Amino acid sequence: MKAESKKVHGLDFMFAVACYIQSSSLLSSFFVSITRQDSWIVVLFALIICCPVVWVYARLIESFPSKNLFGILQTVYGKYLGNFFCGLYVLFFFILTSLNLSDLSEFVKATIMPQTPLVVLSITFLLTSAWAVYVGGLRQMVKYGFLMTMICLLIVIATIILTMNLMDFENFLPTMDLQPKKYVQATNIVVTIPFAEVIIFLMTTNHVQTGKRGFFPVFFGGVVIGCITILLVIMRDIAVLGNTISLFSMPSFETLRMVSVTQTLSRMEIVFAFILIALLFFKVTWLYYVTVISAKQILRFQDHRRLILLIGALAVTSGFILYPNSLAHNESGQKIVPLVWPIFEIILPLVTLIVAKFRGMTRKRQTGSETQSGSSESKSAAAPQSGSGSQSGSQSGSKSPSGSGKQSDSKSPSDSKEQGDSKSQPKSGSSSGAKQGRDSQSQSRPKSSGSGSYRSQSV
Repeated sequence: MKAESKKVHGLDFMFAVACYIQSSSLLSSFFVSITRQDSWIVVLFALIICCPVVWVYARLIESFPSKNLFGILQTVYGKYLGNFFCGLYVLFFFILTSLNLSDLSEFVKATIMPQTPLVVLSITFLLTSAWAVYVGGLRQMVKYGFLMTMICLLIVIATIILTMNLMDFENFLPTMDLQPKKYVQATNIVVTIPFAEVIIFLMTTNHVQTGKRGFFPVFFGGVVIGCITILLVIMRDIAVLGNTISLFSMPSFETLRMVSVTQTLSRMEIVFAFILIALLFFKVTWLYYVTVISAKQILRFQDHRRLILLIGALAVTSGFILYPNSLAHNESGQKIVPLVWPIFEIILPLVTLIVAKFRGMTRKRQTGSETQSGSSESKSAAAPQSGSGSQSGSQSGSKSPSGSGKQSDSKSPSDSKEQGDSKSQPKSGSSSGAKQGRDSQSQSRPKSSGSGSYRSQSV
């Protein structure tokens, strides 16, 4: 995890957000088992609800430029309460890391390596992610996210084409035939698990340069791309599996099992499984990265390397404790996560924005160019002030070229020359004062004003 010397472009950051959401396509069983053939409608509902949530994220970041989520919390709530909320978020990021690491290990065991123990898979992926966090950084992960986003879109489109002969569009009927509470429950799951989890990116926005666009198009664009991907996957699975989609823990992979290019080229699901593994690996690595930098910030560690292996070992251990099997995992995703996650993803950010607005901490969004110009103008404005200040300070001891000698009893060099060398002490004092005046005047760039006052007062 190297220190980031350059800003990450906002467009690249948007694809990282999209890749993170795309990796959640395997978690569709959490809500597909509830709404079945209407699951695609639930995804659209979740996208609409997620728009104001993303706006809150963008407004927070734009109100506090150059600060990440923890910096915003400490600024708004103060030292003690802010650190308390930061500690809760560290725990939240840590649990997300453990959960997704368990997802990755279970998927590999169920699809490719069924004889391998889960603990071996978890440790293997954890060490790989630790290496990526240690030697890589934000820019490298963003580039990886862009590549995987493009590959995932191509793979999804390819699987849709290859499964066209297996699709039955009557599987989408009947529509809106379930109880309203089921739609509410499923929509809450989709909002909290894939979409609102982008709050983790607020820990890295201080390294992102968006320019004139701001952060809302970045977050919203990433959410839309990820939503389109999940929507295509859900509709493909419903069209192929029908009502039986609720019976599978991984409906996407069951659909891929049916893909066959030719009679000799079958078992294509293995190829697609590697793509899904790469997506999940990106998600785990990003969560791991955010957990490490957040723990480093709140613990005030100078070296992140002390935390990488420690947090990784705790993540593997807690994964087996919190989610010992797939049944406990599904139970958590349907009942616990929709109740707890919104506290960190929606409620706390919204309350923080309201408190900052009430305390007068929010400000109008400035673009990157405006911020740079504003800072340069402030520097140029501060320079004459500091120059004049130093000039007046030097004038207190002697008469400066600007004619402020009325406030002092010492004489200028010209007066010393006219009166001869009888008064050596005023001469030395005036020479030092003139030297200080020239130094201070050289520091302040606007020479025209200084020379003008000198001429006018001399006359």
